[in-house]
Amino acid sequence: MSGKQRSLIDELRERGIRITPQRVIIFDAIERLRGHVTADDIYQEVQKDNPYISLATVYRTLELLQDLKLVTQTNLGRSQTFYALQGHGLHHHTVCTECGDIAEFEDALLDPLRTELRERFGFECHVEHMSVFGLCAKCRQKKAAEN
Repeated sequence: MSGKQRSLIDELRERGIRITPQRVIIFDAIERLRGHVTADDIYQEVQKDNPYISLATVYRTLELLQDLKLVTQTNLGRSQTFYALQGHGLHHHTVCTECGDIAEFEDALLDPLRTELRERFGFECHVEHMSVFGLCAKCRQKKAAEN
């Protein structure tokens, strides 16, 4: 078991969550894959260890981890939702709608927006893993050259 998996299992035990063999296999798969993965990615990895674990079990486990704030999800402009361990660090993404390029940016860039929403509207913003869609610098330059 890796260090992150142990702390994930320890975290669940501390919260009184049962650790089943299926969950251990799913946690291990998430850890091996690292970064942003889909439920299908995790399912394919899990099948290598135990072909009897269903995709529904993977989704239920991801839902549990989200409820416990141990995993976040985001839309990266594709047909599937992507998941990342909270230990991957709080960050967000820019997604180019033209070429599909994805870049990460730090959470602190959203602080002025959070402050403005709180001061103007009394709204407390909870953004854990967000994607912002638009055009990357290369695609903007390409479009400008075409015009």
